[in-house]
Amino acid sequence: MIQIGILTVDFEQRDIRAQGEPLRIGARAFDILEVLHRAHGAIVSKDDIMDAVWPGLIVEENRLQVHIATLRKMLGASRDLIKTVPGRGYALVAAPLISPLSTRLAPEASEAPLPADRPRSHSAPLIGRQAEIAHIIDMIDRTPVVTLVGAGGIGKTSLALQVAHDLESQARKRVHFVELARASARDDVLRALADALGQTHDEALSIDAIAEAAAASSCLLVLDNAEHVVDLIASLVETLATRADTLRVLVTSREPLHISAESVFRVNPLTVPDGDASAEQIAGSSAAELFLCRTRAATPDCAIDASGLKLIGDICRRLDGLPLAIELAAARVATLGIDGVASRLDDRLNLLTGGLRSALPRHQALRATFDWSYVLLDPAARLLFRRMGCFIGPFTFDAAHAVAQEPGASIADMIAGLGELVAKSLLTVEFSGSNAQYRLTESTRAYALEKLRSEGELERVAARYARYEREQAEARASSMANEGIPDLQSMADNAGEPRAGANQAQQASRASALALELQKPSRMSEYCAHAKQALDTIDAGPPGTVDAESEMQLRAAYATALLHTTGDVHAAAAMWDRTLGLARDAGHVELEEYALTGQWNTMLAMSDVHESLRYATRFERAAERRGERSQRLLATTMVATSLHYFGEHAQARERFEAATSALADAGEMARTVTAFALDAASLGRTMLTRLVWIQGEPEHAMRLAAQAIEFARRDRSGLALCVVLGAAVVPIALRYGDHDAISDYLETMRSVADANGFDIWRSHAECLAGQFDIQAGHPGAGLARLEPALRRVEASGFQRLLAPLIVAYAEGLVRTGRAAEAREKLDTTLARCRACGEHLFVPELLRAKGLAMLEQARNAAADLAVGYEAEGRRHLHAAIDIANEQGAGMWALRATLDLADHLIERGRGGQASSMIANLSGRFDLQSRASDIRRLVRLRSFVRADDTPPARQRHVRFESTADAAPAWDYVARQVA
Repeated sequence: MIQIGILTVDFEQRDIRAQGEPLRIGARAFDILEVLHRAHGAIVSKDDIMDAVWPGLIVEENRLQVHIATLRKMLGASRDLIKTVPGRGYALVAAPLISPLSTRLAPEASEAPLPADRPRSHSAPLIGRQAEIAHIIDMIDRTPVVTLVGAGGIGKTSLALQVAHDLESQARKRVHFVELARASARDDVLRALADALGQTHDEALSIDAIAEAAAASSCLLVLDNAEHVVDLIASLVETLATRADTLRVLVTSREPLHISAESVFRVNPLTVPDGDASAEQIAGSSAAELFLCRTRAATPDCAIDASGLKLIGDICRRLDGLPLAIELAAARVATLGIDGVASRLDDRLNLLTGGLRSALPRHQALRATFDWSYVLLDPAARLLFRRMGCFIGPFTFDAAHAVAQEPGASIADMIAGLGELVAKSLLTVEFSGSNAQYRLTESTRAYALEKLRSEGELERVAARYARYEREQAEARASSMANEGIPDLQSMADNAGEPRAGANQAQQASRASALALELQKPSRMSEYCAHAKQALDTIDAGPPGTVDAESEMQLRAAYATALLHTTGDVHAAAAMWDRTLGLARDAGHVELEEYALTGQWNTMLAMSDVHESLRYATRFERAAERRGERSQRLLATTMVATSLHYFGEHAQARERFEAATSALADAGEMARTVTAFALDAASLGRTMLTRLVWIQGEPEHAMRLAAQAIEFARRDRSGLALCVVLGAAVVPIALRYGDHDAISDYLETMRSVADANGFDIWRSHAECLAGQFDIQAGHPGAGLARLEPALRRVEASGFQRLLAPLIVAYAEGLVRTGRAAEAREKLDTTLARCRACGEHLFVPELLRAKGLAMLEQARNAAADLAVGYEAEGRRHLHAAIDIANEQGAGMWALRATLDLADHLIERGRGGQASSMIANLSGRFDLQSRASDIRRLVRLRSFVRADDTPPARQRHVRFESTADAAPAWDYVARQVA
């Protein structure tokens, strides 16, 4: 029997009662309750519920809603235990109170207070905790009450149980263990204490009698999971400590008791390896040791090599050393492999479920652990907590007040809220000298963002965050101007003065200072206007106003900044040309090479791949002459990037993998900022992620994407984060179908772009958001968002990432009846790509054009329809052929699936089956990528010999976005 709110349920006997009275409930409603219960607090999608409860049947969603309403009615005051998560499904949240304790942990508490067969931990074995155990035992010897405090899942119960076993085995203390998770009222707690001490409680329970028994036994009383009754426990423990001198109490809680007899021990996470740790160092960290231990126990056949260990180190770091999260992640290796777990950590709240059956429900899923903490917060602290999810990395009190508090809210309320979050282990305080900063762990932040989104506050709070960052940037600029670093107006005023030595030195110093600020991504937007003013003044003045090296530095920094702020590629190209000329005239080899990398990046931004390859090879020859390893690796990455855009993916991948491996070994050298304001390692990771996806390895690509984001976040590089997200991660997540991650990525990209003034990346984020809307089935809303942002990108001349956005735009136009416009846009883009050598996206452009022409055929007069249809098929075949020539497996797959859809619609299932069969051995059919799932469904459909042809003829997909839900419908019909 298990307790759910006021209901007692026996799923084996299919019996449900309220206060002992049997209830009548329909079979379907009972099945739904069981499905939700078995999920252990995780969200279950509506489709999964319907598949489990109505297998093989087509059921309208309102029937599910009726049964959910019935269950909520039965739960009465506990109806909120069934939570609706908009757009995702339902979850059964474990309530803090399930039922009063009525049994002991052992048959006779006085004889076996701590049973040997009791699990030692709800979350993790005791790895790396030896020093803590010794310290806690020492504290118990000296102090009447010791409270182990820490975040949920950090291992407090494990430590308490190990300490208890050690003390008992040494015959130093008799131990009585009291589980408080199911207690909520004073009588519940007293009854549990009496049970543990072997006291009968036929009559009214008395604290005096319990204190008497505790004093007589001279025991260690372990009170586990006290946070939800912390005030009550504090009062009772203080009374017990006063009346029983020999009693020792060990409490586990997410916050201290705050009583005079208490000593607090903060339980820290397990140690995690550094990003550049060796395989031996990774294996030696306690977090990785736990992961390996759990993985080998659950999946002994999983071979782990050096690359696998590196992934484990990344996983442990991203999980902040939290034992519960690490254990849950290790359990998922049996299903997904280490690569699969690493690539899905951005969706960790859904991924990390399925803990030990013996564990409390809230320790069986990461989200449930946070749910337990969240429901214990006051409403004001909940609001503060979820709004602080917008901060990446440490933040100050002033930042939290500006972003998370409502205008007019008192400072006292803010301090109280922060105090509660710190006390309850949801917020970490870090000190830099005398200044305090706050931080959410990555997992805690993921949960806070989910809550912020579910409350409908995400956009509003993200806008506040962006505004605060802009104000801080302006304040910093003003402060620096007051200090004379750099005094731009003075520089402009003095530009026309005679060339006195002291004045020229001062001008050079100011120009160099400005160039330095422009090279900092967080300063780019602040200083662009000032830099242009200074350069205009230099151009208008007599030669030699500023020395050549200072002018080159300023022009190079300004050209770099332009591409990430306004995106004005033509101004940037002119600036790099001038810089190259100055460097050659001055014989400055280093600056000439630097300008070559800048012009290479600018040519790519203009989509002139031929020119970009020319500049990359010039730089490669220069790097070979100089012989510096870092420069050679950068050259390899640049050439590989140009080859990738040229469609030479195999050559590009070989170079990328060699360079990224060498750059990782090079450590800090890999972080050298280039003329495009991005380190070579970040560029290589971003491009390799996209290339691997295009070649048809979606799971590998998702893993690389997770690593790229983790590196960018760890380095706190807003620019790297925007580039990684905009150029690779968000487009891949859109094609993978990871909708929850997409929302988080887009908000991050917007807020970082806003905060740093990266206007071009903000526009790109809006384009991707429009594409997301189109794919989600809202083409009108998606086009309304995408069109103005697309115009801004096109006007800037920044075309490097334009082609895939044009494909999304064309798909939206087709779905809203504007196929002719789509064709025209695609024709223009195809002509441009072919002219400048940007072959990378040609297969996708041809595929989109083929779909547009097939749509025109459906709506055209009979004499025109035949021609449109033939042209549509021809373009789809061309897309497949070019994709295969490039080795772009994913492009070939998408075009093949679209062509197969069309053939099935025309009753030519045999041809479609043949085409699909040719794809069978080229992809991992276990992948969860939407295109792979679509392939699997299509293979099953075309193999169904008993499917009536008439039904096949009525199946039609207007775009890739329609394919997944449409094929779900087909599969249900066939079933």
